[in-house]
Amino acid sequence: MKTKGVIFDMDGTLLDSMHLWRGDYSGVSLREGYNGKLSLKDGALDFLDRLRENKIKTVLATATDRRFVRPAIENAGISGYFETILTCGEVGSEKHTPLIYYKALDFLGLGKDEVWVFEDAHYAVQTAKSAGFKVVGVYDKWAYNQDKIALLCDIYIKSFKEVDVGDLG
Repeated sequence: MKTKGVIFDMDGTLLDSMHLWRGDYSGVSLREGYNGKLSLKDGALDFLDRLRENKIKTVLATATDRRFVRPAIENAGISGYFETILTCGEVGSEKHTPLIYYKALDFLGLGKDEVWVFEDAHYAVQTAKSAGFKVVGVYDKWAYNQDKIALLCDIYIKSFKEVDVGDLG
């Protein structure tokens, strides 16, 4: 079936921002990092543009608290690309359960066979796959279990330049 929607994780998937979550975490350092220049993953902006050109709807589904999400995507220049933003805190479940993916699916009004999930974390990939979603694993140098992620996913990329809208069906 033709792809009509994509559910994106934010940190480590679209944004090269996982370093902000490592080490001595504090809300202050995270806010400062998000208010600074964050880089998008290689090829992410072009890929978002291609999705838009092909009228494929996108949802941002993130474990990050909403107070950090808006500044992050605005500073990265991608705030206008998403139909909606869902956070784990607001849906009431972390990505160890598929609730956020189902909420995104409901919002899009699509079936699982029409949607792809893009994730960088092993546990999130595992959750989405176990729930029956098609998953693109995105390499992140900060993520654990890259080899396991690559085995679980339908598609595994190190750069968004490696995937085309046509690859998604």
